[in-house]
Parts: sequence; C-alpha cells; structure tokens
Amino acid sequence: MKKTIRTILTAVLITASVTVFADKLPKKEYVNVPAGRSITMQPSINHLGHARGTVTIDFVVNKKGNVLAARADRKHTTVRDKAFVRKVEEAVMAMEFNKDRHAPDEQRGSLAYSFR
Repeated sequence: MKKTIRTILTAVLITASVTVFADKLPKKEYVNVPAGRSITMQPSINHLGHARGTVTIDFVVNKKGNVLAARADRKHTTVRDKAFVRKVEEAVMAMEFNKDRHAPDEQRGSLAYSFR
C-alpha cells in the first residue's frame, strides 16, 4: 500500500514538473507564413537565453526554401534585449521551408514567438 502511494505521488510530482517546464518554453505563433509554404527545418530557440515578451520576425524566403532575410518587427516585438532579439533573427535565418518552383522569387512572411 505504501509503495502504491509513493508511486502515485512520484508520478504526480513528475507530471507537475514537466508541466512547469513546458510552460517556460517559447510558444511559436504563425502570424503570416507564405501561401504554399511549410517549415521543413527549424533550429531550436529554447537555448537562446531568458526573456519575457514577444519577438516578431519578418522574413523573406526564396523558391528554394532558403530564408534570405530576417528582421525583428519593432512594432510587434516587446522584448527589448537587442542581443536576444538578434539570436531569434539568426534562428529564423537558419530555417528552411519547402521548395516551390512555382512560387515568386521572394515571398514575405512573419513569425511571432512568445517567451514567458
């Protein structure tokens, strides 16, 4: 009986700690992904540091799915740590989208990340 109670309490503690950890990970919100595109490779942004707020990145992608440019949207970004925002920009630059030979030479989009 004691072993069962101990097992249940351990499971509850593990579940609670996983939930707390998951809440601290950034939440990605698709704001404007170009039509016909999906992300095929995305670097992790969980290790970038600590910040609170939202970082919105405007980006340009080519037919091959490579990100050509990524810049923070000052109007929609609430994180003021410039070094942190730069790291998010670099992570978006490293993203890859699906190839689309019928797409325009450049497509624009934006992504928003909420950090808690």
